[in-house]
Amino acid sequence: MKNFVIWKTALKSILKNKKRSFLTMFGIIIGIASVITIVSIGNGFKRDMIDKMSMTNTNENVSNITFTYYDVANAFTENEVFKKSDFDLIKNVKGIKKVDFFQPKIKLTERQVELYIRGKKLTKKIERVEQTSETLLAGRQLTQTDNDTLNKVVVIDEVLAQKLYDDPEKALGKGFEVMNELFTIVGIKASQNGTLSMENQAPLAYFPLKSYDHYFNKPESRSILNLEIEPGEDLEKVTAEVIKQLNFSGSLRNTGEYEHYNPKSEIDEMGSILDNLTLFISAVAGISLFIAGVGVMNMMYISVSERTKEIGIRRALGATEKDIKKQFLAEGLTLTLLGGLTGYLLGMILGLVSSMFLPFTVRPDLFTISLAVGISTIIGVVFSYMPASAASKKDLIDIMK
Repeated sequence: MKNFVIWKTALKSILKNKKRSFLTMFGIIIGIASVITIVSIGNGFKRDMIDKMSMTNTNENVSNITFTYYDVANAFTENEVFKKSDFDLIKNVKGIKKVDFFQPKIKLTERQVELYIRGKKLTKKIERVEQTSETLLAGRQLTQTDNDTLNKVVVIDEVLAQKLYDDPEKALGKGFEVMNELFTIVGIKASQNGTLSMENQAPLAYFPLKSYDHYFNKPESRSILNLEIEPGEDLEKVTAEVIKQLNFSGSLRNTGEYEHYNPKSEIDEMGSILDNLTLFISAVAGISLFIAGVGVMNMMYISVSERTKEIGIRRALGATEKDIKKQFLAEGLTLTLLGGLTGYLLGMILGLVSSMFLPFTVRPDLFTISLAVGISTIIGVVFSYMPASAASKKDLIDIMK
């Protein structure tokens, strides 16, 4: 029997019992959709986190050095890891072009802060900006002057102003307290959402970037050095020489060890942790797929028992055990693939809808497609094999009786 005929017959058998087939597929659809939604959101979160954490310098002539204390307690007592003498020592190493403190490549402007609104604590998003160009209901924009002079002013959302002072315009010139620091409200931004609910992901307040950092942010880490190597020099060789010199003559050589720092390894490690977390949650959601597989097996057994006469006729016309087995395997596989593809589409739709309320985007990728097709195929083969095998082993004489 040709494969095309087998698949065509399988599809006809599934459509012949539409309600039963759909109810059997429903478990697969829900299971696959759950897994795909979780994996797609997890991958989107992972990409977003790695992008934000990424501190890898794209310059191939740049290397990084950090310092590890023998006694962790010393890390809290030392104010400066790299001193002027260390800089002078490094600059004298052959092949060094420039040395300075390492800073993250990406600086986030958004923050999550705790706001107290009429005694109720809410964690909401704010944004640090050099100046604003928002649509205002009242007041003025934040200016570059506010930023440069560390002016303690803020532009807040209309909804927030309404909650704080009942009338947005009355909020102008009033105080806005954040983490025990008082800022003056100079502008009211027109609300795009109109609510303080979880769905509102827009910033509710805008602060001058330098003012916010001056009053709230801790000094940026100065425990990692950027080494820029002269073009043509061997990066690894020069870095090794710098580490050797620091461990021999560095200012903190007796309290720890200078070593090469690779930010990419930390990013890879975080990516691996997020992958494992996503897989674990997916495995929990995947329990429903096992139950769906049992449903497929049950349906296939019912189908075999209902079509005993059909099996006998096929055997009488020359169909082999292999042909019968392939027929029922094809039906189970077709059923699960249809459910898997439907579940994939539903999962991606749910993921894309979820991304509208999340600070990162969810995009379909080859992995999620392969996952949906792969799981569906495995379920179809594993849970249809025993019914198909039982159908193929039916004896023609017993059937005729």
